[in-house]
Amino acid sequence: MLDDMVKQTIFITGADGFLGHHLVQQLTNTYNIIGLVRSPEKLKRLKVGQITLYSTSEPLENVFEEHQPIGIVHTATKYGRTGESVPRLLDVNVDLPAHLLELSQKYKTQIFINIGSFITQGKGYNYLQDYALSKKQCSQWLELIANKTDSCKVVDFNLYHPYGPGDADSKFVSQMVKAIKEKNLFIDLTPGEQKRDFIYVGDVAAAIAVTLKRFVDLEHVYTQTDLGTGSSYSLRDFLETLKLVAGNTETELKFGALPYRENEIMEAKATPSVLNSWGWKPSYTMNQGLAETIAKY
Repeated sequence: MLDDMVKQTIFITGADGFLGHHLVQQLTNTYNIIGLVRSPEKLKRLKVGQITLYSTSEPLENVFEEHQPIGIVHTATKYGRTGESVPRLLDVNVDLPAHLLELSQKYKTQIFINIGSFITQGKGYNYLQDYALSKKQCSQWLELIANKTDSCKVVDFNLYHPYGPGDADSKFVSQMVKAIKEKNLFIDLTPGEQKRDFIYVGDVAAAIAVTLKRFVDLEHVYTQTDLGTGSSYSLRDFLETLKLVAGNTETELKFGALPYRENEIMEAKATPSVLNSWGWKPSYTMNQGLAETIAKY
């Protein structure tokens, strides 16, 4: 277990991102946080001076030499939604975490947490194919590198469907919150029968905090496990709840106006057995999480 009496250092990639900045807020009172971002001068969510930041253009080995982090949390990711090239996608989703893990082993970092995605579990699912393949390859490389030595444990999370304040405008839940808060006349949707394990971002951050304290209990050097609530709700239920929590009685949710994606994943539900064994469980109900999201949008 990490020593709570001394502020040891945790290195978070994507620290100014959706999950990253929530994680900074979760961990900053317990750990000395350093963050990796694309440009420390162009922050979207963090405040200047909130934590020590490094640019992705700086040599990472210098960061390890100076700070000797005992934990890495890799949250940085590229989805390919904005036309990024395949090499850029691989750079962030595969090359960066592989390099970080090798440095972690060299500098005796104790724990490396990777944030993967449930989307890699889909069979023939055609949405964000480049992203899904890169995340699957990342896990394969991390397992291979981890098993070369037992100097750094790896927890590779299959993260399910996080939502909450501060997410990108291009994300589905952000788009729905915006449309419902603005009381659009209608929203065209699929039939909405596909089920997802929606997890509030605060619960994701709390799960990572538990992992930083309990990883020493893991038997194997590499562990892949789920990060989600363990319950799934249909998209129809989720959006009807969002509309109810927002107090919107005007917007028509036009379920069935759009077709499903090809090979749509009709149910995605986490089995967070490792986290549950450590006593973690989500603190936010769907209503509470949506209320927080709407209030801070």
